[in-house]
Amino acid sequence: MEIRRFVLGPIATNTYLLTEGGEALLIDPASKPEKLISLLGDLHLCGILLTHGHFDHIKAVDGLYHHYHCPVYLHPADEELARDKYSGASFGLTSYISVPTIPLKEGMTEIGPFRFETVFTPGHTEGSVIFLFDHDIFTGDTLFRGSVGRTDLKGGNNVKLKDSLRYFHTLSGDYKIYPGHEEETTLAEELVYNPYLH
Repeated sequence: MEIRRFVLGPIATNTYLLTEGGEALLIDPASKPEKLISLLGDLHLCGILLTHGHFDHIKAVDGLYHHYHCPVYLHPADEELARDKYSGASFGLTSYISVPTIPLKEGMTEIGPFRFETVFTPGHTEGSVIFLFDHDIFTGDTLFRGSVGRTDLKGGNNVKLKDSLRYFHTLSGDYKIYPGHEEETTLAEELVYNPYLH
């Protein structure tokens, strides 16, 4: 599986394009649907995975859905948040989705050639999740390099986030971490240097 990262939108959100053969998945298409359509080219888009429903992770969803008619996966606890036209108002932004979504469920899922595990990690939002593909973890805004997602926005809960972060201590072996913002890291590095995991 090939992984490509694109930094999109006014808050520099990471959008990930996963490809396997001629198939593709997008994680958190943050902005510029036309650019993403161009990048996909002849690839078949199997689906869109959303780590959570915040406005800066979803702006390209509607445009991609109308072009590809592909399934959009979101945890039901963030459904209301993702459809809230005013959730980004304090940042001077208006991004929301209006297209149908499929509820993400915990556990293993197969979409085309992609097989991954969804883990529910509330705290940054009520419906935050992470995705595990073999030894690659897409953490959204749950875990960053040296930090974690903020909990002072709608749906945030510091106590729940602390509980969710305990999950990373249950993993054996090393994993590469692809966060929702900033640079990639590894689980080994975060377990040593990230103060929020201590």
